[in-house]
Amino acid sequence: MIRQITSRFSIDRLRALPPRDRWLVVGITAFVVLILYLSLWMPLQGELTRLRTAVPQERAQLAQMQVQAREINQLRVSGRVPVSGGNLLANLEQSATANGIRSRIIRMEPDGNNGARLSLEGIHFNALITWLTSLQNQGGVRIEKATFEAQAAAGIVNARLVLRGAGG
Repeated sequence: MIRQITSRFSIDRLRALPPRDRWLVVGITAFVVLILYLSLWMPLQGELTRLRTAVPQERAQLAQMQVQAREINQLRVSGRVPVSGGNLLANLEQSATANGIRSRIIRMEPDGNNGARLSLEGIHFNALITWLTSLQNQGGVRIEKATFEAQAAAGIVNARLVLRGAGG
């Protein structure tokens, strides 16, 4: 079959055609080759170039995600749950409510990257320390700065805190 096709399209047959037909066959052949090149070869080369760049980046991202997965598993085993950046304020509010001290927080605002500034008034010092300890142990929150002002009643303080979530 291939032999029949090649014999039909031999160079001798092309030379035997009148010049006008010869140019037409050559032109159509060139056009088909150009269309195949532009519609198949060029997109394949572009995609190959894109993949040569993307695959190493994806491998690096996968390695980073695997490290993070191991860290998460270690935290799960230890019982600590890190507080993520965007949720620090929400987690602080939820924890304060659960510990019964939400009503003592008069101001809570974000502070830089994964941080929060809190002002508390009229809170029992032991309740505040218990809450901060649970935040540190369970949520990975650390105290960056703390200022306490004693009040007239025994054990009652006003507090100004700067807290940072895990990774902050």
